[in-house]
Amino acid sequence: MPPSREGAGVDSVTTVAPTPARDDGYSLTRRLVSFHSSAHDAWVVLNNDVYDVTLFLDRHPGGKKILEKHLGTDVSEIMAADKPHRHSAAAYKQLRAYQIGTLAPTERTDADKTASSNVTSDTQEELDRLVDWTKPLLPQVGNMGVQYDAWVHSFPTTDHTVKMFQNDVLEFLTKCPWYLPLVFWIPVAILILTQYFMTVTVHIPTFVSWCAAGVVFWLLFEYTLHRWVFHMNSTSYWGNIIHFLIHGHHHITPMDNNRVVFPPIPALLFASPIWVGALSLLGYERGYAFLLGFLIGYLNYDMTHFWIHQRVPKSGYVQWHKKRHVYHHYHKPGVNFGISHPLFDWVFGTFEGDYTSSSVTAAKH
Repeated sequence: MPPSREGAGVDSVTTVAPTPARDDGYSLTRRLVSFHSSAHDAWVVLNNDVYDVTLFLDRHPGGKKILEKHLGTDVSEIMAADKPHRHSAAAYKQLRAYQIGTLAPTERTDADKTASSNVTSDTQEELDRLVDWTKPLLPQVGNMGVQYDAWVHSFPTTDHTVKMFQNDVLEFLTKCPWYLPLVFWIPVAILILTQYFMTVTVHIPTFVSWCAAGVVFWLLFEYTLHRWVFHMNSTSYWGNIIHFLIHGHHHITPMDNNRVVFPPIPALLFASPIWVGALSLLGYERGYAFLLGFLIGYLNYDMTHFWIHQRVPKSGYVQWHKKRHVYHHYHKPGVNFGISHPLFDWVFGTFEGDYTSSSVTAAKH
């Protein structure tokens, strides 16, 4: 954490406003924090609050290495200690920019414990017992019924990946390396361009405008799919299984690096009607330009999603995306559905969090 000025004391941290209580979101426990202990997924606890310091590691004045051994732990005593140095009020205030929540009431060390989550520690233990983590999860989530929605949003996982199928071939098909969408879809983009130049007389303004329309349509498609399909409230056997297969597993294990981009085969199922519909409704000249823009939007989504989960963003713009998405995953899953851009979160009123340009700038220093 940022070092103090000489003679500054930790007692002055009381000038920092207390974190407001939440009445929704996930249960943040010390066990959950302990899983986030790598350089690209770095959490700490300070005075019962939880911070994602991934973006701060490279900016720590004392160097990255001094922090790495404390990731996933409670750093309250370390920051208050005289050695290696006592941190100032300014250090605590700077850290607040990275706060993602507060520990569940029964996880705190102070006597004054106020509710901050709709999932208490007792409920967390009950949800944790719903599954046997040594067995495939798909058949188990189907039997959860009405408890599934609370379970899938409670992070009871024991590590950063889960097994879904007993069959190894089916299990393999649920995984997708980050680069596969690029390998698969870039040739498709080249095919679209080839068809465009071979089929129609090129008119640059028409091409650019309909390509832009395709990008915007992707943003609406992404938002709609994420909000109303990926976050549908399921209670039935097959509904739970389908939801867990397409998105629930990502909220249980958001750092699973093999399940963070959309595999090409299911993507084809979603894309085929759009391909046929665009060419039928718009014709070749506008349709191929529209499809290219739609594809650019999709690849931007997949690579943005991968980068904010599996890498440490350097640019302020990508850090802004990461902050929004971290809020969706670890604080309030009912907001910030746009991943590649929050345009339709703004339109539909589901944008939430302090992600102004000033907050991004503060995170860079």
